[in-house]
Amino acid sequence: MMPLKRALALIADIIKDTDADGSEPDWIACEALKCGRASLALKREIADEEFAEMERIAKKRAEGMPLAQALGYTEFLGLKINVNQDVLCPRPETELLAEQGIEFLKGKKNARALDLCTGSGCIAIALARFTKAKIVASDISGKALSTARKNAEENGADIKFAQSDLFENIKGTFDLIISNPPYIPTADIEGLDREVKDHEPRLALDGGDDGLDIYRKIAAQAGNHLEEGGCLLLECGMSQARKITEMLAGYDCGIINDLQGIERIVKAVKTSV
Repeated sequence: MMPLKRALALIADIIKDTDADGSEPDWIACEALKCGRASLALKREIADEEFAEMERIAKKRAEGMPLAQALGYTEFLGLKINVNQDVLCPRPETELLAEQGIEFLKGKKNARALDLCTGSGCIAIALARFTKAKIVASDISGKALSTARKNAEENGADIKFAQSDLFENIKGTFDLIISNPPYIPTADIEGLDREVKDHEPRLALDGGDDGLDIYRKIAAQAGNHLEEGGCLLLECGMSQARKITEMLAGYDCGIINDLQGIERIVKAVKTSV
């Protein structure tokens, strides 16, 4: 047996050279002990095998792996989402994107929504769980879709999945098309934190020379797959939103800031595409 206080101090030392914040040893302990943080506060000692599991997770984190990947999951709007090196780890900005999609679909009858570049499936799962819309989710990566299907099953989300290069294998029209596509300029990827550049899929990061390649393709094709009055919601990087709105002639466009005040989401309603 080992005092929990000592175990947490040892874990903090293992991960000290990462960008970890002070709460990460607690999260690692919660995963190893299979308990919540409230229950963790009541524990005084842990078994040797429990510390061994904490140490195993912490060593992954020390190698630069994002905490979510080291744990094997993260939370997204209260849902448990499995993550690995085949998918992006969901960020708070993408929670905001999903919330905008949920708000748009609320109260709509027989609505259909498409999640392009679904990755882990987090957006599609949130839409399926918190609205009555029929959801289609697509990704070019078969490995990402395998993770997304597992997440949908574990969260009880009824989603139709399609392996597709954007709209290539997508049929029909939708009330909502939502996407967090790759938007990092190619030349900027090597300058990213190692947690991102070394452990998250380049396919989900690389947006071409200016980061906007995928947006151009979406802007050119989305109108063929949106109902009149339908909504296109796109997450984007810093200083990209206004350039994206310029691509969307025939849409009523707006920009939504994230919690840091960054122009993060383009909302475009189809009017006369």
